[in-house]
Amino acid sequence: MVKTFADLLISAEADALCGAEYGKRSLERTNSRNGYRAREWDTRAGTVELAIPKLRTAATSLTGCCSVRR
Repeated sequence: MVKTFADLLISAEADALCGAEYGKRSLERTNSRNGYRAREWDTRAGTVELAIPKLRTAATSLTGCCSVRR
């Protein structure tokens, strides 16, 4: 029960940071999820394994990475 509640809170926080829910498209979206990080959380009820979403910025700039210098 602790894991389920923590996962819901973490997911809601990631949705707020992204500007849209998981799997939904939005013009207000500022970044997107890019996998998860596994983390352990020690509680009185025992150790809980959490999946923390990785967030990445959607707008990436590739300016200059493919330019050829002569």
